[in-house]
Amino acid sequence: MNVSPAPVAAATISTASTASTASPASPASMAADVTTQINRARTAAGLRPYKPWPAIAAIATDRSQRLEATHTLTHRAAGPSISTTLNSAGLQWYGWGEIIGVTSFPVGSQAVGNLFSLWDASPTHHPLMFSSTYNYVGVGFTTGPDGRTWSSILFVESVDHTPPVAANGALRRTGTTLSFSWTGYDPILQTRTAGLRSFDLAYRVDSGAWRTIRSGTASQAIALAGRTHGHTYGFRVRSRDWRGNLSAWTTEARISVP
Repeated sequence: MNVSPAPVAAATISTASTASTASPASPASMAADVTTQINRARTAAGLRPYKPWPAIAAIATDRSQRLEATHTLTHRAAGPSISTTLNSAGLQWYGWGEIIGVTSFPVGSQAVGNLFSLWDASPTHHPLMFSSTYNYVGVGFTTGPDGRTWSSILFVESVDHTPPVAANGALRRTGTTLSFSWTGYDPILQTRTAGLRSFDLAYRVDSGAWRTIRSGTASQAIALAGRTHGHTYGFRVRSRDWRGNLSAWTTEARISVP
């Protein structure tokens, strides 16, 4: 069920820096930089880091480009209603918030640092960066010909669509018996973490075709007796959460039976 989004407001335009020693940075590197800063501050405050969501980062980037094109720092200038945009893109959400800003500081770490400090000090922006409800973030940066950098950051509360993690454990041989173990976890979000549900285990002989020998199992170990001499055996595993999100298969673990 959709709920009302959190309040949003525009950030104060910063004062230009008079000198630059920073190297130009890409929008992607700036987005990663500010996400790191936000999440570092959240962790220090006892909150979970926001998970990046590429789909809303694309929306934030489009909105930052609209701000730069109009040279207007308002949410209206950034584009259509975010609720409508999320719905049109088929993105599930319960609530959202946006912070926007512009800076004349040099492109890169100085621009990011200036905007972060403005948002962090703002009574309307700080709560969005330190929300106990939102769980995903998308960041957009655009720098215009005049050197000013414009930004939109979207915070969204959504269902868990972050893949869980699987990892190989020990693979051992005792005679012709092979023992393999594995583990996994579901990354914890600020809210709505689905939780780890099960694993799929695949097995192959030499370089043959993979066979899934356990599907949807809660076990984290297996022992296969009576393996034929003169062959190499491979194992890999993947995990699944309670929303059906799947991890990637692990790198193959191999062992020979001489």
